[in-house]
Amino acid sequence: MKKTITALNRIIIYIMNLWGRFAGSTILALIFLISCKEDETSLLGFKSTSDKFKVAYQEVPVTSSVMRIDSVLTYNNLTHAANPRLLVGRYVDNVFGEITAEAYTQFGPVNTTINVASSATLVSGFLVLSPDFYQYGDGVSSSNTFTVHELLDSIPHFTSPIKGIPRVQDVLGYQPYYFNSNIPYDPTPIGSTIYSIDPSGYDQKHDDLKNNPGKLDHKTIDTLKIPLNSLFSNKLLVMAKNKTSDYTTLSRFRRIFKGLVIRPGATDTKVVGFNPDIDSTKFSKSRLILTYDEPDATTGKMVRKTINFSLFNTGLIGFSKITADRTGTPLASLPAPGVEVELDGTRYYQSGDPVTTKVNFDKFLEFADTIPNLVFNSVQLSIDVDDATPFTPPKALRLRYLNASNKFVNFNSAVNTEATFPLYPSMTADEDGWYVIGQKINQLITGSFFDLIYSAENKRYTADLTDFFQTLYKVKDPEFRYTNFALVGFAPQNVGTAPQIGKSVNRTVFNKDNVKLKIFYTVPAITK
Repeated sequence: MKKTITALNRIIIYIMNLWGRFAGSTILALIFLISCKEDETSLLGFKSTSDKFKVAYQEVPVTSSVMRIDSVLTYNNLTHAANPRLLVGRYVDNVFGEITAEAYTQFGPVNTTINVASSATLVSGFLVLSPDFYQYGDGVSSSNTFTVHELLDSIPHFTSPIKGIPRVQDVLGYQPYYFNSNIPYDPTPIGSTIYSIDPSGYDQKHDDLKNNPGKLDHKTIDTLKIPLNSLFSNKLLVMAKNKTSDYTTLSRFRRIFKGLVIRPGATDTKVVGFNPDIDSTKFSKSRLILTYDEPDATTGKMVRKTINFSLFNTGLIGFSKITADRTGTPLASLPAPGVEVELDGTRYYQSGDPVTTKVNFDKFLEFADTIPNLVFNSVQLSIDVDDATPFTPPKALRLRYLNASNKFVNFNSAVNTEATFPLYPSMTADEDGWYVIGQKINQLITGSFFDLIYSAENKRYTADLTDFFQTLYKVKDPEFRYTNFALVGFAPQNVGTAPQIGKSVNRTVFNKDNVKLKIFYTVPAITK
């Protein structure tokens, strides 16, 4: 008996942590169930005449389809929750097509108080980009070409109307930059270079940034230096010499130097990530550098000096444009975003220029609604994926809510905000405001996300969705029984962690029959 009670204490603590919001009868049911399983003696010392509860298992089909989505943010600025990343490169995937990434960025003086002598002469101009060691493509060592062009139009801030750039779905007036945003540029380049990329070395440094940063020396970590032509560099130097309001006021400076685009070469075989931050005390040293000589006021000897221009600061915006040419691939016939198709039974996911799998949980309700007084012990969603080295799957997938029009709903729009959160403690808003499956502690505090986590060893995504499905079962109003979700690659965008949907091009493929909802549940046993 003592052994049984000790074991029960451990179980009670576990259950209380797992089922805090379903206390009372649910917990008691599980406690009695477990006690009956440990031995046939009740807590009062009498033999049980019958089992009070029954544990069962059911695998419920998950219907799915494939579609494109268009509200994928790729922009960087200081107000955006995700840490910055610019993507540049190109690679070919026989399943998903040719993927191309271009980086658009503004820049501005770091220190406008520096006095530059009128007699100063230019030495060099460089655009310096610091890799964050994200790479995706052919998986072998090769060289990428990086070409820099001047923008012909400004990158407006998202508070301004932007012709041709869609707003975030269901969020009025919210217009940052997306994977399909575009700014015209001068076709004549102002700089170019070739840069060698070793995937294994990148992967090791990527891991070190996350797990062992002390192993890396921030002073010697790799940077890509693109020489800029003298015509462009001298225009900047003249502005620095004159130091008028066109130089010292960023909004005026941006009207003259509208920004840059970094474009890949035609034969590139991978996409790489750069951190536009200028923090040289860590591992980010991206900036535009002018080097010049000027005479020393005392000795008259020439002294070499530099001026730094930031790519990532207050008032500066950058974004990645990601395009896919799917001609000749299984996805060539994909219709407009939001229109779902069956295809051949294969399911797809790709970040960047996104393809997603929509999953529907109506079959869960068809099963659960026929059984009264259900308590779910465990509900696990799993997806077994095809291994396609070197195209590694995203490390995590998030389940983002889709409304009846196959559009996402954003917390910032105030649409359904009051209705959703009280009824769904197991749905929350992610870093960009989209409703996703996760824990909402209260109206202001977001808990954990119930993400699908990828296991490379098992080639499988799994997520514990017990909390969500218990809530879904208890809500009986059809208007609030949310069953449609899209798979979205998203994880906290700290350095060295899994990249989110707009800051990566990772992909995966799986069969529709490999999406499984595995349910262990408890019901009262029927006794005579």
